[in-house]
Formats: sequence, structure tokens, C-alpha cells
Amino acid sequence: MRFHTFKHNPDELLKEGLRLVGSSSDSKFIHRVVMVNLMLSGNISSLQLSQLSGIAQRTLNQWLNTVDEYGFERLRAIKQEGRPRKLTDNQLAEIKDAISNNPEKNGFKVWDGPALSAFIKSKYGIELGVRQCQRLFRQLGFSLIRPQPYPSIGETNEKERDTFKKTKKYPKNSWRCLVFQDEVHFQASTSITRQWLAKGSSPRSSLM
Repeated sequence: MRFHTFKHNPDELLKEGLRLVGSSSDSKFIHRVVMVNLMLSGNISSLQLSQLSGIAQRTLNQWLNTVDEYGFERLRAIKQEGRPRKLTDNQLAEIKDAISNNPEKNGFKVWDGPALSAFIKSKYGIELGVRQCQRLFRQLGFSLIRPQPYPSIGETNEKERDTFKKTKKYPKNSWRCLVFQDEVHFQASTSITRQWLAKGSSPRSSLM
């Protein structure tokens, strides 16, 4: 009795699976093939196999569906996704809250891979590599974004600037240097570094 509805002949798939077990040295690949072969045999369900092997039933079903849809070779390309197992759900929630706020609160200039790695190590005593932290940013809903530049003198002097545009006079003891520019963009500062920020946000960064 088979516990799955197949698009392709399960007997033919099983023959191919048995052939692969004896012809490959890729242990991870063979492990997945064996699990799929057991389900293809019809002697065990994904639930029973999950209980015996310790592999999540959802993962087993994904492997079986992948083979049925694309063939065994696609199992070689499967990568283990998900957050690092060392971190608990509560810790992940705390991390997301921290990186949603100004990094200077935790002693960093920007949130990036090295900063997050240092933060996690100092707070939880857990060491994660930069690449792991970059994946963690994405898993928590963040992406690399370059903030839009704006003058640091900005909005606080908006009233004085409007007055100057109308009268060509500027307040005493105010600006010491006036700079005129047309629509051509220029800025005196260096380039603004991309930062890990919440997806969909439109941050701004001071030029000065």
C-alpha cells in the first residue's frame, strides 16, 4: 500500500533510487535517496519514517515530492535552510528588536555581519560567522539598503532657508559659508555604506 499519489511510476523511481545507492559516494545524497526509497516501497508512510528516523515529516515529504517532480538528482541541490539552531526563539526575538533600532545603542556604527556576530557573542556567548549572520538578517526580514543622503543642516533650518530665498539675507551668527547649486547633484562626504535594514524601509543618512 502506498501512502502518496505520484505523478510518475513509483516502481520505476524506486529502481532508479536503488541504483543510485550503490553508485554514489555522496553520503548526504545517499541518505536522502534511502529515505525516499523507503517511502517509494509503500511499506512505510512519511509519518512512520519520521518517527523512526527523527527527520521531520515535512522534510521527508519535500524530498519525495522533489523526486517525483524532478528526479533524484535534484536532491543533491537541496540546502539546509532556516535559522542557526543554537539560538532560541526568544533570543531571535531579542535580536530582531535590537537590529530594528539604532546600532549605536549597542556600540556599533551600522548593523552588518561583523556587528551582529559580535552582538550575539557578547550577549549570548554564541559564536556565529559573518555569513551565518547575513543569512540571519534575511531570515528576520532585513535586507541591504543604502540610505538616501540628505543635508545635516536639514529640516531644523528650513524656516531660515525660506527667509533667505525671499530676502537674500541670512540670520546673524548663523551660516558662515553659503553654497549655491543647481540641480546637479554633489556632496562633500564619502559614500554612504549599505546597511541591514527592515525590508521596505526608506532610511535617510546625514551627509555631514
